[in-house]
Amino acid sequence: MAILRKKRALAQINIVPLVDVLTALIFFFLITMQFKDVYSVDITPPTMKTSTNDNLAQPNVLLIKKDGSFILNKKPSSEADIEREFKRISQSKDSTVLIYADSQTPLKFVAQAIDSARLAKIKKVSLRAENK
Repeated sequence: MAILRKKRALAQINIVPLVDVLTALIFFFLITMQFKDVYSVDITPPTMKTSTNDNLAQPNVLLIKKDGSFILNKKPSSEADIEREFKRISQSKDSTVLIYADSQTPLKFVAQAIDSARLAKIKKVSLRAENK
């Protein structure tokens, strides 16, 4: 008497339905995801009758014209003058430089001004733009 054994089918994992389910999950999470906006706080500082602005140091203003000429604190200056003034400014307690450049000024002049300020070790350098 011979016993016939049935051959078992090999176990296989069908990937196609798995990919379909994963794709559906990805779309579900992307659609239901909430993106948070960054909120700023709008505050109005209190007023004081005894407050003054006398202690605030005025920042040093560097203007750069279209042609690349520099005006530092309302005085026309050359690049060497600016480097010398930046070294002097960096020695003060509150060394701040604001750089205003014309919209048509080539980037190389603005980069030279920022590089001169960094070489003089001025920590607070700001670029200003017009608010439209």
